[in-house]
Amino acid sequence: MLSIMEESTHLLQDVEQEIYLEPASKGARLLNYIIDIIVFYAISFVIGIIWGMYILANNSKIIQEPNGEVQDGGTVQLTLLVAFLFILLAYYTLMEAFTKGHTIGKFITGTKAVSMDGSNITFKQAFIRSISRFVPFEAFSALALGYTPWHDSWADTVVIKKKK
Repeated sequence: MLSIMEESTHLLQDVEQEIYLEPASKGARLLNYIIDIIVFYAISFVIGIIWGMYILANNSKIIQEPNGEVQDGGTVQLTLLVAFLFILLAYYTLMEAFTKGHTIGKFITGTKAVSMDGSNITFKQAFIRSISRFVPFEAFSALALGYTPWHDSWADTVVIKKKK
């Protein structure tokens, strides 16, 4: 049983938390997306260069046969697609899970993803937010009336302006 003092402290914390749960604007969220996509492509580019250098250093037959034919082109494309998806999943999940709801874009715009009650998001919520981004046209879900993107509604999260 909570004492009256503890109960009033909890109520005060709840009220303070609700005051600061102001949703981020559409513009801030779009800027988050643009910045994060640029960071994602930069990471993918660096990993792609390293992977390409590895293939060249090992004289892999994946690149080209002596007669000029490219072998296993489908394998290369499938590998790149899987790597692309893995990097995207890892970027959003790890950034949001281990930086308390931030990505590079959110750091720059002063926003963060939180649980609906204002607490830091869990690893599970970060993963759900990340995996839901693979749903076709998910990015357009933010344009709907009320603009709650699917990655927020499915993970029970919201992107807010950070406390000042």
